[in-house]
Order: sequence, then structure tokens, then C-alpha cells
Amino acid sequence: MKLRVVPALRGWHWARMGLQLGLRQPFALMSLLGLFVTAAMLTMVVPILGPIVIVAAMPVVWMGFMLATQRLLHNERITPGVMIDPLREPERRKAWLQLGGLYVGATVLVMVIAGLIGPDLQALGQAVEEVEAGRDALDNPAVVSSLLWRFALAVPMSLLFWHTPALVHWARVPPLKALFFSAVASWRNLGAFVVYGACWVGVVLALGVPLQVLAAVIPEPTIVNIVAVVAGMWVVACFYASLYFSVIECFEQPGQGDMPDDLTPPSAA
Repeated sequence: MKLRVVPALRGWHWARMGLQLGLRQPFALMSLLGLFVTAAMLTMVVPILGPIVIVAAMPVVWMGFMLATQRLLHNERITPGVMIDPLREPERRKAWLQLGGLYVGATVLVMVIAGLIGPDLQALGQAVEEVEAGRDALDNPAVVSSLLWRFALAVPMSLLFWHTPALVHWARVPPLKALFFSAVASWRNLGAFVVYGACWVGVVLALGVPLQVLAAVIPEPTIVNIVAVVAGMWVVACFYASLYFSVIECFEQPGQGDMPDDLTPPSAA
């Protein structure tokens, strides 16, 4: 797989393709997301080990969504089993365990650094007490500062790991080398990823407008909350679908031409 450098505006194209696929196959993508969320909630019940397992599994989850997106583009049926397809080859499981361990280590490092340069534990403990007293957590500067620091550190970490699942699964690259290649690909295409991220921020902000209008028109909070949850799941599912487009365009594969500008299956071209 050879590195490709794309124009910054391709970031808009990646996001648009994810949204288009979300409109064409909303139930398929949302069902996969719902399956993952349910599994994550059940796993989180296990103290300490549960959260570690969820974090370690994230590269496999990303790869599962990329495989699902690839199949949907070819009008192939997807099943929940697509989420564990990367683990079906016994000889590749060690690589996935290594990649998951690297991701856990990076996540812990982000939390430690954020704790050192952000609000201390005493300030966060006071914020938790205020939330338990019925106050909004986002009204506390310590909570907002902590979230911002974690987000600022999580973004470069995500870009560092962005391409690693595809490199490990499709190109059979060892995890450490995949991490290096992913970092180079993200850096060389940083402009496209900035546009890509801005597009998704815009989608989230745009989603808030109709929800506010709906809340003003319908006085029943339960209905508004249900709509908000469904709409939020749809946006997240579209984002996960767009991962495929953001990854495959950064690397030139044998026999791969330019990525199409619509969702017409290759067989129909």
C-alpha cells in the first residue's frame, strides 16, 4: 500500500460519502452501532477490566464498520458477525491484541497528561458533588476544562491510530509499523482531516437546530429525547461509515483507481 496525498477538500468528500451511505442504509448502520453500544454497556458493568476491554476493542470495531461499509457499497448484505470478522483468522489475533494494547496505553497516557495539565482531582471531585446535587456539569469550569484538555489530546492520538486497523487487516502490516505509517499518512493529509473534522462539527451543530425547534413545538420532553437519541445515533453511524472513505483514499492499493464521487457500486459502473 503506497501513501497518497489528497487535497484538503477531500475531507468534505469523505464526510459527504458517509452521510450519503447513512441516508441509503440507515437501519443497517444504526443496528451495528446499537449492537456495539449494547455490548459496551454490558461489558462496562465489570469493574476496571470492562472499560479496558472496550478501549482495547476499538480498533476491531473501526475495522468492522469499514468492512460493513465496503459490503454496503457493493450491495452486499451485512450481519452482526462483520464486527468480529477481523478476528476470524487465528494467526491475526495476536496483531489485534497488540494493537488494542497500544491503544489502551495511548488512552491512559492521554488521561494522565490531561490530569497533569488540566484540573486536579480535588476540583473534579467538587464538580461531581455539584452534579449529584442536581447542577449541570457543564456549568462547572473544571469539568469544561477537563473535557477540552482530553479532547485536545485525544484528537492527535486518534489520527495516530486512524489507519492502523486497515493496515493491520488488509495490508498485513505489524502494529508498530502500522502506527508509524498511520502517523505519516495523517500528517501528510492533515489538511483533509481538518476539513473532515470541521464537517462533522458542522453536522452536530446543524443537528441541534431542528432539535431545539422540536423542543419548542412539542412540550413533551420524552418525545424530544427519543428523537435526539435516534438522530445522534444516526450521525455517529454515518461518521463510522465515513472512516472507510477517509482511510482508503490515503493509500494506493493495487488495482485501485480514483474513489468514486457517488455511491454507485463498482459492479454497476
